[in-house]
Amino acid sequence: MKVLNKLAVLFAMSVMSFLVFADNDPTAPLGYQAPSQARKVTTQRLPNLNAILCSSDNRCSAVMNGRSLTAGQSISGYVVSAINDSSVTLKRGERRWSLTVFNEQVVQ
Repeated sequence: MKVLNKLAVLFAMSVMSFLVFADNDPTAPLGYQAPSQARKVTTQRLPNLNAILCSSDNRCSAVMNGRSLTAGQSISGYVVSAINDSSVTLKRGERRWSLTVFNEQVVQ
C-alpha cells in the first residue's frame, strides 16, 4: 500500500511539473507577453512577359512564362484582363499591373 501511495504521489508530481513548466517563463520580466507570431504573407511574383503576338485583325495574345495566353485566362493567380500591341494588363483582386515588352519583341 505504501508503494502504491508513493507511486501515486510521484506520478502526480511529475504531471504537475509539466503543467507548471508550460505555464510561463519564471525569468521573464513582470507583465511580459511573448509577441504573437506574425503571419507570413506569401505573394505570387508577376509573370514574365516574353512576347505579344497580334494578328492582322488586331486580336492579340501574350506569351508569359512560356505559356500562350489570351484575355480572360489566368496565370499564377493573375487574370489577363487586356492585351494590346504594346502591353498586357493583369488583374488580381482590385489591383492592376501593366506589363510591356521592348519594341523589337512586338510581332504584327
